[in-house]
Amino acid sequence: MNINASFFAKIISIILFAAPAHAQQPGFSALEGMTAADLSIAVPADQLPESKKFGVTYRLNGVLTVDGEKILFNTADGRVFTLDMSLRKARGFDGQTVNVRAKAIAADDMGTLNVDEIELYDPAAHDIQLPPRQDKRRVARLVADGKSGMEVENVRWLYDAEPAEDKFDWATAKIRPELVKKVYFIKKPFPPEWLAAHSLFVFTFEDGGLTDANGSQASGLALTIEAFLREGEVYDLKTGLKDRFGIVWLLTTWEDYAARTALIDKARLIPYEVKFSRAQTAEMLREALRLSSVNRDGEFYHTVTNNCTNNLLILMNRVLPEKQRIRMWTIPYLVYNVRATMPVVVPGYLQGKGLLGPELGTIDTSNYKLPLD
Repeated sequence: MNINASFFAKIISIILFAAPAHAQQPGFSALEGMTAADLSIAVPADQLPESKKFGVTYRLNGVLTVDGEKILFNTADGRVFTLDMSLRKARGFDGQTVNVRAKAIAADDMGTLNVDEIELYDPAAHDIQLPPRQDKRRVARLVADGKSGMEVENVRWLYDAEPAEDKFDWATAKIRPELVKKVYFIKKPFPPEWLAAHSLFVFTFEDGGLTDANGSQASGLALTIEAFLREGEVYDLKTGLKDRFGIVWLLTTWEDYAARTALIDKARLIPYEVKFSRAQTAEMLREALRLSSVNRDGEFYHTVTNNCTNNLLILMNRVLPEKQRIRMWTIPYLVYNVRATMPVVVPGYLQGKGLLGPELGTIDTSNYKLPLD
């Protein structure tokens, strides 16, 4: 089924805000039986969530300090933000520990937080003990960034012949950007496939480009940006519009990701080559590793403005010349560009801009062990 961005935006708004009862269940599986004929309620595309200038939501505790005309916010883990709020209001909290709900411009531009809500810190309300994160995801940590390469902790690896659903291997990887070959945009469809998918990047390497501490090699490195789920949580599109799920920029080997997709998720992957020069690919790899290691505690995943796909395009923009950069907002800072955020629309959009090659077949149980190139 072919759909353009305008029609797709209407569909998303219908499903998220006016869907029939059978669609309002957790996860993509609730939408499996739906077809275009089910979407009989017309909801204007302009009812999609609008994020104004700031697209990434945070909820944080910290100390507010007024320094002249500047408002600073220090968290217990050492982060320092500038707050965008009324100076008069800020003076009422000067020197005190507060809880704020605020928004950053994007996942790579978090120095300033625009404050939506602020109140004095209350341990009973703002220091709630939450369940632990699910074992399958960890935050990467960049421990070395030099001429000999980059070292990153918490890269999910695969040491067994086949992955176990509840067992995960983790490694410290040495990555040599000068040995990167290509980068692929990968689409992972979910039912209904004309509507739903996940997306990720995979960087491929020459021999020695991606190794663990013992010298074991992997052919590719996947960057998959996901909701950072806790025990008992299940992701779904509608809940993803709320301040519910954390976010993680997860790094795994291609071997691990492909095997888990084919054998455990019973899904398939569709690759497209990103039409970057080798120098651009190496630079985007460096940017990906650095941004994967950013402390994102308190940051929320969002179905539209901070998700698996739009952050990949933000990464691309960091290495593209200004005239080629992807527009992230249809109306600047008012309406987010659906073609830059929804996985089923993005490949065609990027192909039209000359940034993505054709679909390169399907990766499934028959060929998941093969390298991408």
